[in-house]
Amino acid sequence: MHEEIFRQANELIAKGETFAIATIVRTEGSTPRKPGAKMIVLRDGSTFGTIGGDCVESGTVAEALEAIKEGKSRTVSMVLEEEKLGGVGMKCGGKAEVYIEVINPTPKLLILGGGHIGAQVAKLGQGIGFLVTVIDPSAKAENFPKLVEVIPEFVDKGISKVEITPQTYIVITTGHKYDEAALKAVIDSKAAYIGMVASRRKAATVYRNLLDEGMPKEKLKRVRAPIGLDIGAETPEEIAVSIIAEIVKARKKPEASGESLKISL
Repeated sequence: MHEEIFRQANELIAKGETFAIATIVRTEGSTPRKPGAKMIVLRDGSTFGTIGGDCVESGTVAEALEAIKEGKSRTVSMVLEEEKLGGVGMKCGGKAEVYIEVINPTPKLLILGGGHIGAQVAKLGQGIGFLVTVIDPSAKAENFPKLVEVIPEFVDKGISKVEITPQTYIVITTGHKYDEAALKAVIDSKAAYIGMVASRRKAATVYRNLLDEGMPKEKLKRVRAPIGLDIGAETPEEIAVSIIAEIVKARKKPEASGESLKISL
């Protein structure tokens, strides 16, 4: 069974899915399963494998969903007694300690456009642990860090060589030449984030053109343009900092204000 659990986990990681693995690490008294039993819990509450019994599993799923939401692993104790005795609704009489490990696949940074800004975004993105891919017909591998994947093709062709998952963050910086084509190529993807380098005027023009072509407004609401946090950035390096800062915020804590952390005296 463990082999099947690990196979399923590998498939989920390849798809960029966030999930949790619940493992019984210690038991006392009578319990349905013993230490080592594992179960996968997905973000929608569905499961794969079993750690024994509806009540112990429903309790574990609830804890796992909270752990996934917080992005932090945890250990929980399940008392296998009737609810009126403070348990989870089982009559085994034992206890089970369950370790819930949250699995977050390595995030991907997909940059459409390999110019000055794209190069700096790639550098910073790789520096904070993203797997970086750049698609641009003029891009040259030697202009990017060694582990950055460079696909020297136009977006409409190059995008087919990339798997966009819920852990993918997309930055469009095509120098305005292919903004609309780039957006069309990724707007229906599973990406967690889509941002476009553009002035407010340019962004409004792109939106208007795509709306006139029949693209639903709800789809365009996914796009962040102008991209980045307002830090007064001007140079490619500064703009890249602004972009990466917004991506970190979107990934780690979307509700964060993005304002200075300085305290008032």
